[in-house]
Amino acid sequence: MNAEHVTSLARVVDPRYPSNRLVLIGALVAGLAVGAAALLGVDPKAGPVAAAVGVFLAWAIARELDPDHPASAAIAIPVSLALSLTIGPSALLVSTAVLLGLRMTAGTVGTPLRLLDMIGIVGLSAALGTGLIGAAGVAVMAVGIVISEGPEWRSFAIAAAAAIAYASVAAVSGIERTLTAPNTAEWVAIGLAVVATLLVVPARTPTSETDRRTGAVVRSRVTVARIIAGLAMLLGLGLTGGVGVAALAGTTTAALTGTAIRRSVRHFS
Repeated sequence: MNAEHVTSLARVVDPRYPSNRLVLIGALVAGLAVGAAALLGVDPKAGPVAAAVGVFLAWAIARELDPDHPASAAIAIPVSLALSLTIGPSALLVSTAVLLGLRMTAGTVGTPLRLLDMIGIVGLSAALGTGLIGAAGVAVMAVGIVISEGPEWRSFAIAAAAAIAYASVAAVSGIERTLTAPNTAEWVAIGLAVVATLLVVPARTPTSETDRRTGAVVRSRVTVARIIAGLAMLLGLGLTGGVGVAALAGTTTAALTGTAIRRSVRHFS
């Protein structure tokens, strides 16, 4: 069965394309490098799997934030690894939720949500209910749903279902808010996120078509996705302090930074 017939959120990573091959190699190298460091007695802060998946998510988020330029995603790969090694591993479920929310916001796929997408969003929201930082991922998805589907009862119903799923699990889990003061590396990540967001807003008019060939990706939606990515980092800071920053540094901040570096280099070249 063709995945396009059952989901509007999945994007196939076809290894025939250079950018896709690059991220598969980059994730493998990141995992092997972190694993080798651990075997040599060095504390890399992130585990091999976390580093590899984090690199992939940073690349994928950058593809949503800068759909015309695979170079941004390529730059995000080493930035992600560097942030993971200095700050710690990203919260992969939260980052996945942010990725999906930004994908809906940017409209890169181009088709309305299907039943499987709705079930997945609600299920992921429930899984995020075990931690306060999960609220950041649910919030980004909720905004993405409303932007993608339009301000109609259907979109509000899906967003409400996601929020209820998160809140229900959070209530059962008994999570409490605990703020941790960001350390120096985490403050640097916050600064990178803020500066990068300012550098990439507004987006230039994309020339890329949506995955489902429903037309060109819309500039205003890519701009909003970039703003939301920056706000997600600040929301993580507000929710749990340094822990929230670390949760998104290696993915969302890396993607924003990759986009900002690509845009700056092009501007000054």
